[in-house]
Amino acid sequence: MTPERGRRGDAAMSHAVAAIREGDTIRSRLAPVGARESVGGLLARNAARYAAHAVYAERRNDAFRAVTWERFAKDVTSFGAFLDAAGVTPGARVAVVSPNRGEMLVAEFATMALGAIYVPIFAGYPADQVQGLLGEVDPAVVIVAGRDQLAGVRATAATSVVVTFDAIEPAAVERLTDATGVRHVTYGHALAARAADPARVAAFLAAAQRVDPDMPALLNFTSGTSGVLKGVVLTHDNILSQQRALSAIWSVTPEDRFLSYLPWHHSFGGIFEKYTALYNGATIHVDDSRGKDFEALKRNWAAVRPTIYFSVPHVYQQLVTHVQARPQDESTIFHDGLRFVFTAAAPLPGTVSAFFETKRVPVLEGWGLTETSPCCTLTDLNEVRSVPGMVGYPIPGVTIRIAPDGEILVRGANVMRGYYENPEATAQALPGDGWFHTGDLGEFVGAGLKLVARKDRVFKMLNAEKVVPTEIENRLVAMNSFIRHVIVAGQGRRFLSALIFPDYLRITEQFGTDLATADRVVKASLRETLVAFNAAHRVKYERIQAFAVISRELSLEAQELTPSMKVRVRNVLVNSGEYLEAVYEPSEVSDCRHLRKVMRLAPDDRRCFAGRDRTIDQCHSCGAFVFDDDPASDVRIQPGA
Repeated sequence: MTPERGRRGDAAMSHAVAAIREGDTIRSRLAPVGARESVGGLLARNAARYAAHAVYAERRNDAFRAVTWERFAKDVTSFGAFLDAAGVTPGARVAVVSPNRGEMLVAEFATMALGAIYVPIFAGYPADQVQGLLGEVDPAVVIVAGRDQLAGVRATAATSVVVTFDAIEPAAVERLTDATGVRHVTYGHALAARAADPARVAAFLAAAQRVDPDMPALLNFTSGTSGVLKGVVLTHDNILSQQRALSAIWSVTPEDRFLSYLPWHHSFGGIFEKYTALYNGATIHVDDSRGKDFEALKRNWAAVRPTIYFSVPHVYQQLVTHVQARPQDESTIFHDGLRFVFTAAAPLPGTVSAFFETKRVPVLEGWGLTETSPCCTLTDLNEVRSVPGMVGYPIPGVTIRIAPDGEILVRGANVMRGYYENPEATAQALPGDGWFHTGDLGEFVGAGLKLVARKDRVFKMLNAEKVVPTEIENRLVAMNSFIRHVIVAGQGRRFLSALIFPDYLRITEQFGTDLATADRVVKASLRETLVAFNAAHRVKYERIQAFAVISRELSLEAQELTPSMKVRVRNVLVNSGEYLEAVYEPSEVSDCRHLRKVMRLAPDDRRCFAGRDRTIDQCHSCGAFVFDDDPASDVRIQPGA
């Protein structure tokens, strides 16, 4: 199906009508399309069918240079022969530490074609963390991008060769090889030394097709919002079961163009987006913006004109903000060929989704985990979504159940084999009842799924009332586009508070260098949002009674975000301890002179909420903001603590 002008919902077929609810489970009436196969089978099929078509393209000298399926199969064969000679056998691990680049696709397919396990590791992890993960998986071959990643590599007992995609100065290589005795080879040399002719390519692809689809193919480390990384073992069939399911409801063709920045070490980009393109013969254009350099993203967007785009909500917010500030760029961003966009990892603000809809570009959302390869549910393009937290309907072949305690359970061909050499964690997630226990809480809306929260985020206040903070957080973010992140706290406390992290890119786009206006408008906007939230919230103990606006971004470096940009709440709370103290301590004890002065409390008044009719303001010394219980009270907000 080719892209059409106007409403581009034809990019997918309705599957909401195919969803059925049976007691405490939901599933799709549709069946997956296609036969089970290995990743090597996918390679052989597409190399024959799309020989002259581009698999991927990368920027080289200010232009995208494409690599065809024919060339790709040849490179995979050559690199596979190198890995084989290096001692990579079925079940062995090949680890890659690199930002997204085309050579990673060659390494991945070559590894899987040999029946070995591909292990992508985030290049932004600290050196000691990379070393720890390498020690855990003990790879036969380690592949890194260049000098920066090489500096963090330490060979393990099984490692015989280290490969670098880029040429490296001898001194950097010698530090590794002299200390460990491992051999160093550049990627280019590995290909040239075993250049494949057509006969060798055919023989290699034939052998790759015979790899059992139930063999482990990929070891993906979870993002770890808890901070604990676990290696998820996925088979060839786990990975490709997603595509057989999508073939029943989506129409992706070789004419489609993907602009890909989502990191390939993570399941959203590395499995769902990447294999959606590869399985269907579409072309992946590697976006060197990494999702962080918006100017580079805009340049690449204009050059590629993607027809299907996968991203996290913040990038969509950036696109909308940019078009609102620069209407002349609208025809470039929302061009006629853009069929639909897909979002995951966090809720997409309703204002952003609505903006895309006004431009007749449908927005798809989904839910899943690394352990489910990753997709379990998708929203339907033909259905108007009005339920906050709704994440769609089960994809074909997947059944979802809600346990008595509210936990979402999943069954299907997409469920992982287990956690690598971690039987305790595996037994917890796969306790032998036939279901994968996700750790997420949810509820059914008809035959669809509404996501509520992570089980470990639900907490009790001092009064023993149970709070689901994500529901409050999602609502606040949806209410105000100046808020990028908000964390609701209050476990064991008398009242709830919030840590607000503003969207400074959004503020800068709108106000530029006019800081005075920005300060005034953002203050008023946050004030209105919090007052409106409290006024509309009937459950009194769930109102936000104190908060702090934190004038910094959450960061990967501080371990506050996962590589897929999910928030590690526990780490944020630890790193923001001083703000929480400012929020809570002055309002629960009597020795905060600054807060007393601002709130004009009587000297003997020991509780900040004693005077219900008093004006509440920020303590400029400790950084606390406090609300009166009366939502109509005069609450003045000053961003920055």
